[in-house]
Amino acid sequence: MRRYCVNLSDEAVKVWQEYQTKTGLKRDPALDALLLEFGGLKPPEPVEPEEPTRRDVEVSQKGDLILVRAGLKTLLSTPKSDAANAFQVAVAAVPSGGSLGIGEGLYELPAPYPVALDADGGNIFYCCIPILDKSMHIFGAGAGKTVLKLAAWQRSASRHVVMMLIRGTGPMAPGYSSFSVDGLTLDGNVKYQYSGTQHDGEALILVGSARRNGKYANLELRNSHGAGLYLGNNGGGSGTNELIQNCIARSCADKGIMLDTCQDSRVEDCQAWACQEGLCLYGNDDWQTRGADRVTVAGFQTDSQVMVWQVNDFKLDGLDMDCSKAASSYGLVVRDGSGQVLLSQLKSDKKKTGAYGSATHLYRGAAVGFQNCQISGYYGIRAIERAKVLATNCDISASGACFAMVDDNAPMEASIIAEGCKCTGKKLELQDGATFEEI
Repeated sequence: MRRYCVNLSDEAVKVWQEYQTKTGLKRDPALDALLLEFGGLKPPEPVEPEEPTRRDVEVSQKGDLILVRAGLKTLLSTPKSDAANAFQVAVAAVPSGGSLGIGEGLYELPAPYPVALDADGGNIFYCCIPILDKSMHIFGAGAGKTVLKLAAWQRSASRHVVMMLIRGTGPMAPGYSSFSVDGLTLDGNVKYQYSGTQHDGEALILVGSARRNGKYANLELRNSHGAGLYLGNNGGGSGTNELIQNCIARSCADKGIMLDTCQDSRVEDCQAWACQEGLCLYGNDDWQTRGADRVTVAGFQTDSQVMVWQVNDFKLDGLDMDCSKAASSYGLVVRDGSGQVLLSQLKSDKKKTGAYGSATHLYRGAAVGFQNCQISGYYGIRAIERAKVLATNCDISASGACFAMVDDNAPMEASIIAEGCKCTGKKLELQDGATFEEI
């Protein structure tokens, strides 16, 4: 290596600078390579410019490696078989309230990390990506582009698995104050897992602890042995101001999307196909004294049963539920609680006599208003036990009865008021104790 002091014309400097941009080489190495190239000698291989990460931390793939980077620093370069560890390193490196980007590609993840959900150290779930005691934001390259897939033979009847667990540590620790997951596919690879009865909490994403301001958007949740997305109440509390937006659940053996005792929360423009239940809004036995939950669902589409259980002040707006091909479904099920169903299409199979052909099933202390809905099934609106219904401007078609208050298993005190409704087929079937009023 020799050092020279030379003077270059403006034109030569411009060529030198353009060569640096082209090759990624800097100053002296660029000039050395340029002269070698002019002399017919092989210059060094170009070096890609090192760009800082857009997110605080990023996980990406390069060949057979997974890279974890922060800014201009590489935190880890490891084989793809070490994916679970790579995500642990990445999550730990994200600052509070910071962001994690996950690049395009298929990430096959084992579930090596045990986390006990109960205070006594029991109810252990094995996780691919545990995220504990942290507020952060996760961004993929888009559903179908960034795919997190559960590795084969991770789950069994005695080894319960969650792909992404988000909560506080310990039974009463608070959860996040702001969190989001956006632009991913999570695949539970259920075909290559051991069978066994679902355990409550098994899901692709399970969220727990008292928390607020969560957003789950643009996700595909598929092939789960349990639920797709489960916003739960494990860990001493539940969620407030949670938003689920533009998510699709497919082929989940349990619920596609579930909100458990959440308040002031919304589900917008989501879908669930070939799940045991497309959507479940779950409350608690204290529904009579708890006050309003204010959970809103808008634009939900499903071919599976929808459950609303002991939720106060719920609203289902634009629900498109077609259970006509489901093997066993009660349609829209509401137990206890109160709410409104607006501008919705509720359909079941008219050929299935009884409850499995019903478009709705309202029971115990449910109080539900239906407005401007299209309802079709063996039973249209079926209210039993102490359920109370106000149906306004609904178009109902039924082979059994448009309004049904029949049940052989419990005392009948249900009531239905119909205002401005159109009925096709038999209008009414009721038994002693039920009341029907048409306005």
